[in-house]
Amino acid sequence: MSSPTRTQRRAARLDDPRFEYTRTPRVRRRLVVAMCGLLVAEAGLILIAERAPVPFAVGMAVLLIAFVLCLGALKGSTRGVEELPAEALDERQWQLRGEAYARAYRIGFALLTLELAAVAAWLVADWPAPGTNVLLGAILLPFHIGIVLPTLVTAWHRQV
Repeated sequence: MSSPTRTQRRAARLDDPRFEYTRTPRVRRRLVVAMCGLLVAEAGLILIAERAPVPFAVGMAVLLIAFVLCLGALKGSTRGVEELPAEALDERQWQLRGEAYARAYRIGFALLTLELAAVAAWLVADWPAPGTNVLLGAILLPFHIGIVLPTLVTAWHRQV
């Protein structure tokens, strides 16, 4: 008998019964709110980056650990349908994944539009060039939101 592939091992790990407590809609939504809180905390830390580099670095290190733990719990709560390859999913999961990505795309596009509108307003108002912390936030936050958005959408909307 051959050993399981990496995809099969990941699918089995994400479908582990130990994560059952995270699979209720109430707990999944709490995890989504917690992840959103971590993103807001990241934005707050970025705002103090220039004035307090040491607290910023320590805060980001703690935030990174919390981010990884929360994202892991979220992926376990959704059984990884938003990230596993097609061969690891059944037809229903494949459909859920498509719906989640379509919804995440619309949400991401709306957030990008808001960010571009803020840049346009900044330019029209002829405000001075933003500080390093604003530029850092404009790069990091959309990147981190893009990483977690499909998982957040899946966890919030659908029973997997």
